[in-house]
Amino acid sequence: MKRFLILAALCLSLLWAQKHDPKATVGKIENKTYTYREYEKILGNYFNYHSKQRGKALTAEDKAKLNDQCWEELIARQIYDKAIKAGKVRITDTEVLKEAKRNPPADVKAIKDLQQNGKFSKKLFEQALNENQKFRKDIIEYVKATYKYSKLLKTIRGEVDVSVDSVKGEWMKQHDTVDAQIIYFDPGKLVKYKATEEEALDFYNARKEEYRKDNCRRYHYVKFTKAPSVEDSLAVKAQVDSLYQALLAGADFAKAAEELSQDPGSGSKGGDLGWFARGRMVPEFENTAFSTPVGQIAPPVLSRFGWHIIKTTDRREGDSGEEVAASHILIRVEPSAATLQAMKANSAKLHNLAKELGLEQAAENQGLSVEETTVFQETDTYIRNIGRDENLVKFAFANPVGSLAEPFFSPNGDIYVLAVSAELPVYYTPFEDQKVSIQNQATKSKQGYYMDAYVKNFIANLNEDQYLEFARRDSIMVVEISDHRKGDMISSIGRLESIDTALFSTPEGSFAQLISEPGRWFLVKVTKRSLPDLAVWEKEKAGLIKQAREDFQTKHLNDWYFKERQKLSITDNRSDFYDLSIGRQAQQIRLGG
Repeated sequence: MKRFLILAALCLSLLWAQKHDPKATVGKIENKTYTYREYEKILGNYFNYHSKQRGKALTAEDKAKLNDQCWEELIARQIYDKAIKAGKVRITDTEVLKEAKRNPPADVKAIKDLQQNGKFSKKLFEQALNENQKFRKDIIEYVKATYKYSKLLKTIRGEVDVSVDSVKGEWMKQHDTVDAQIIYFDPGKLVKYKATEEEALDFYNARKEEYRKDNCRRYHYVKFTKAPSVEDSLAVKAQVDSLYQALLAGADFAKAAEELSQDPGSGSKGGDLGWFARGRMVPEFENTAFSTPVGQIAPPVLSRFGWHIIKTTDRREGDSGEEVAASHILIRVEPSAATLQAMKANSAKLHNLAKELGLEQAAENQGLSVEETTVFQETDTYIRNIGRDENLVKFAFANPVGSLAEPFFSPNGDIYVLAVSAELPVYYTPFEDQKVSIQNQATKSKQGYYMDAYVKNFIANLNEDQYLEFARRDSIMVVEISDHRKGDMISSIGRLESIDTALFSTPEGSFAQLISEPGRWFLVKVTKRSLPDLAVWEKEKAGLIKQAREDFQTKHLNDWYFKERQKLSITDNRSDFYDLSIGRQAQQIRLGG
């Protein structure tokens, strides 16, 4: 009976999966279009290969990550083929033949006619190459299919190299260190000095030109949010209720969690979340887990992560109070393929109508609300309320007010229909719009004024041997650093070239001159200086140069790849067909997760 129930639940999960049009476009890379049928086949083979390599079944999280990996490999193949076609490398049959002899492919080693006493014979292989012209030609073509890529990558890596002097210079820098005490006069610590609203307004008026923006634009927009419909939510709830009833009837909870749970952190462990105290989980989850008797399964509960079916497995008193152990099955409430298609259709319908009537009238006709962005300039790459898209910015400055842009598809799946709403030759950010920010700036200015006066008095009235004592007396921060190298981050301070200059030019036991940075002041005392040992450099030189060359060439290859990738025209619709978020988030249902 139990076996039947879990099979019924598993079959139900298959019914939940969306049925997609085999000819629907999953993605496009340059001129190569991948239909759902084609990509499913590629992905299936990819999953099978990695499952065999790992020796175990793939989890939902594994599949989501491998989906991204598979897609990126298709992009990489396009980049590499394009480079090879452009003549980035040239390959002769002679060198391919040498490569085949040097590294015979595994498939070739498995050919029985090339084996002697059950083992691959390099002699028989080379004999076959010499005597059988067709075999030699087939081997050359077979090896060339992969060799051309390895040669391309080797060629690109070989375009750059490192010099011994640069490696030595970096090594010297890494082994030249100081210990020091830094008195940090931080005006932010003067919390009693806060700007009033009147002072903030005076601050704004005195610097009004700093809030001026020239040649600005705005967009009107209608936002179509990627969200589940009421029907989607009801369908998922019905599915969750069916699973809950199956579990109550005796279906294996751990098996169901492994197969059905969309929580990557616990699903592969049969839903087990281990022990936790109060305050560790989201409230809805916590309240249910702690109120459910041990061994029982609570009715489904909804949180911001989705529906949870929770089984409380144990209870105890821990160091921080009562603790429970629990397992759960998570089913997310997500938009169905039909909802996503309707969302795209509705945005397209509005866009087409806006071409005739204008965005505001078209939106009114369809009962949709129109919002407006903040202003942006031609040099901006990000539009507040919309997102990052240089093409949207360019469009606004290349077209008159009222012009309808192409729909914008945001990375999170939302769709925007936009029209240029305003052209502003000069724009001053209103005080009220940035009141809090301006008041904070005015407060910083006020605190800086009083700290400047304090520092001047400190220097004028104290000797160097009194600096540290009086700084601590007045609760001025003293930052102690050890084994500091040029460019290292300093806790509470950051990276400052002026401090590094003082640290590496001041004798041990001495204070450097006062360092004044915008809104900050520092007094630096060097307590120890350690210089690099050149004998150690000579001993480690060969290995360091080899590693530096490897790192530099890898970086060059990566830079080349991403530069070429940006040149490609890529359309990625995979999120309409696959749940990719589970691999990207890979989070447990924890507070702040």
